[in-house]
Amino acid sequence: MVNKFVRKSKEEGKRGSSRLPLHFILVFPSILVLALVILYPLVSSSLLSLFHYELTKPDEIKFTFLRNYNTMFHDETFWLAFKNTLIFTIISVCVSLVIGLIGAIAIDQLPERMSGLRGLMLVPWIIPGVIVGFLFMLIFDVEVGVANVILKNAGLIKTFLPWLMDEDLAMIAVIVANCWNQIPFYLLMFTAGLKAIPVDVKEAAIVEGANRWQEFRYVTIPYLRGIIVITSLLMVIRNFNNFPIIYTMTGGGPVYSTTTLVIYIYRLAFEQFNLGYASAVGIIWCLVLLLVSMLYVKMLYQQQRV
Repeated sequence: MVNKFVRKSKEEGKRGSSRLPLHFILVFPSILVLALVILYPLVSSSLLSLFHYELTKPDEIKFTFLRNYNTMFHDETFWLAFKNTLIFTIISVCVSLVIGLIGAIAIDQLPERMSGLRGLMLVPWIIPGVIVGFLFMLIFDVEVGVANVILKNAGLIKTFLPWLMDEDLAMIAVIVANCWNQIPFYLLMFTAGLKAIPVDVKEAAIVEGANRWQEFRYVTIPYLRGIIVITSLLMVIRNFNNFPIIYTMTGGGPVYSTTTLVIYIYRLAFEQFNLGYASAVGIIWCLVLLLVSMLYVKMLYQQQRV
C-alpha cells in the first residue's frame, strides 16, 4: 500500500514538473511582442548595416562587411549630427532641471487652496511633440511670431529675427520648445521629492540658524540627489530619441544645423534611401543609448537599495 502511494506521488511529481511555470506562461506574450517589435528590427538592422543597400537600386546589393562603419567614422555630417545631439540633450536637460527645481520649490511654498496650479503646470508635458513643434514653429515665425514681437517691444532686438532659418538661432528655438515640453516632468518629480523630506530635518536646520541658501544646499539637495540623477538620465534617453519637435520645426535644417542622430538616420533611410548606411548609424546610436540605459538601471537599482 505504501509502495503504491509512493509511486503515485512520483508520477504526479513528474507530471507537475513537466508543466510550464505559471509566471512563464503569463510573461510569454510580452516576451513575444518585445521579440517582434524590438529584437527582430535590431537583428535585421545589424545584418543590413554590413551591406551596401540602396532602396532605389535593389539589384546592386552587396556585402561590404564593416565599410559602412568605416565611412561613418569619416563622415563629417555624422559627427556634426552627433555634436548637435549632445548640445541639444545636455542644454535641454540642464535648463529643464534648473527651472523645474526652482518651480518645484516655489510651488511647494504655495498654500493648499492653490494646489490646482500644480496640475495646470503639467499640461505641457502631456501635449504630443508634433503639436508642440507646430506651436513653437508659429511662435518663432519670422513675420508673425510672438517671440519676435515680445523681444522687439522689450527693446532687445531691432528687427525680427529669422529663428528657424538661421543656422545659429534654429538650435536655440528647438531647445526652447523642448524645454517647455519637458520642464513639467522635472516639476512633478521634484515636487514629490520635496514632500518626502522629513519636516523635523527642516526644523532642525532652522533651529541651528541655517538660512534659505544653507537649507537648500545641505538639506534639500542631498535629499533630492537620487531623483536628480535618475530623472536626468531618463531625460537624456528621451532627448536622444527626440524626433517630432525637431523635425516639425526645422526638419533638421537649415542645412544640418539642427540635425541630430535620429534626424540623420531618418534622412538617410527615407530621403536618400541608403538603408545600409542608415542601419550602421542606427546601430551606433543604439549602442550609445544602451550605455546610458545601463547607467540609468544601475542608478535606479542603487536608489532602491538605499
